This record gives sequence, C-alpha cells and structure tokens, in this order.
Amino acid sequence: MAEQMEQDVRKLFKRWRGGDAEAGQAMAQRFSDWYYAITAVRLGDTAGRAPLERACQSFAQGIVNVGRSGELVDWAHGLVAAELQTAGSRVKGGDFPNALTGDRSPTELLGQVRGSLTQEQARLLHMAYGHAADLETLMGEAERQGGYPLALLEARYALKAALLRKAKVPFQVIPSAPNLDLVPLPLYEADRMEAAEDERDFEQWLISDLQLCQDVAEFATFSHALRAGAFGGKAPVRTASSAPTQEVAARKPAAPSAAEEGTSAATKAGLGIAAIVGILVVGGVLLAIVAGLVLFVL
Repeated sequence: MAEQMEQDVRKLFKRWRGGDAEAGQAMAQRFSDWYYAITAVRLGDTAGRAPLERACQSFAQGIVNVGRSGELVDWAHGLVAAELQTAGSRVKGGDFPNALTGDRSPTELLGQVRGSLTQEQARLLHMAYGHAADLETLMGEAERQGGYPLALLEARYALKAALLRKAKVPFQVIPSAPNLDLVPLPLYEADRMEAAEDERDFEQWLISDLQLCQDVAEFATFSHALRAGAFGGKAPVRTASSAPTQEVAARKPAAPSAAEEGTSAATKAGLGIAAIVGILVVGGVLLAIVAGLVLFVL
C-alpha cells in the first residue's frame, strides 16, 4: 500500500509535467501535508511555522527543475530537512496548546486520561517519550508488555483513543489495531531512533501514507508534552513558542491577515491535515505553491 501511494505521488508529478493543473494542485497538497507533519513533530506548530513556509516556497520555486519522478521525494525532503537543521532540528518538548486541543494544555489533557491506560502502558510511554530510561531498559520493559517495539505502539494508540474518548480531542485518525509496518512511529516521535539515517528514511516513507502523516500531525502536540515529562509527574510548562533558540523566535512571522487566510472554496475543501490542526499559513503558502505549478504548465 505504501509503495503504491509513493507511486501515486510520482504519477501526479508526471501528469503535472504533462500539463494537468489539477494533478499539480493535488501534488502540492500532498507535499504540504507531509511538510506540516514533519515540522509539527520536530518543532511544534509555532516554531515549525517559518521552516514550513520556507520549505513550501522552496518547493514551489524548485519543482520546475526536477527532471525525473524518481528524484522527487529525496529532493523534496532535502528542502524541509535543510530548514529544520537551520531551526535547530528538534525541540526537547513542551506544553503547546493549539487549535486541536481547543487551547487546552496538552499536558493537562494527558493527565486527565492517564488513568484510562494501564500503569505499565503509562510507564512505557514515559520511558520512551520522556527519555526516562535508556534504550536497553526501554526494550526490556516493552518485551515484558508483549514485545518491542509493538507494545510501545499499542500504548501510543491506546493513549490517542483515550484522548478522543475522554478528553474529546477531535482526532480524525484512530487506528483500530497496530500496524506492524508502523512500529518505528513512536520511536520517531520520541526522538529515539538510533541513527539519523533511520529518521530520514522514516520521514521519506511518510509521504507514502497520507493517513500516517495525519496521525503524526494530530498527535504532535501530545508527543511534545510527553517528551517534556507529562507522564513523569512534572508540572506543565506553558510557553508562547516552542522555538529552541531566541534566533528562531525572532524569525517567527506575524499572524497572517484576513486577506492572507481567504482561500478559494476549492482550496479550503482540500486542506487536509492543515485544516484539521488549524495551521494558519496554508492560505498564503499553499496557494503560492499551486500558482507556481500552474504557471509552469500554462
């Protein structure tokens, strides 16, 4: 299935290069959703906004120079990876309310639903996301709970289901059963992958599964809260920005004007992850991408 979806991206590229403007719009949406998932899980909504904008703009400007569909994903990932590196790569976590949480503290929401998990599941999530144990200890605990890293993925799914059911967080993706292909997911979210190459490969694989992109984006603010110790008894630390440095915070753009947010009905209907999470930049950035694509084919 994932391989088929990656082929679909390449097909969209080929159709766009052949003059199909609708395929160009669909491709732009696919890549903007992908970029949002990556920047949200690494930096959070606020600090990830400027890198997201710049990566989308670089995509719009450079896509015309990509000659082969086989180069597309690697080239596109390189754009967002470069922006992430400039922005500090990852934040250590924090309490970052957003539109999905209804401006409620994700740390407090996690506290409300913690009792819905078993003590073992909560401990496992804290060991992984909160870096409360080394990898060997984490693996041993997961093995006692049914296997590594499958038990960790099961605990993550149980937590997301509890947030939907008890805290009324309006998630759109609630997997009913763990997918063995996705066992690296919590390790990626927790910044526990053993090598940078593994992280890169997983991020590139994300483009092949739009539902997985949405899952990552939806859960990102809770990933950050867990990494900040939400299941370790620490008090929530609310911050206005998840930026890792003052330099990043200084580059954060002002909120867009109403005119910038005023997209066409067709664009609003296809915002995907961006609409669900409440990202504000899509009105300006996505249209810029689509315009760049359409200009090329006219």
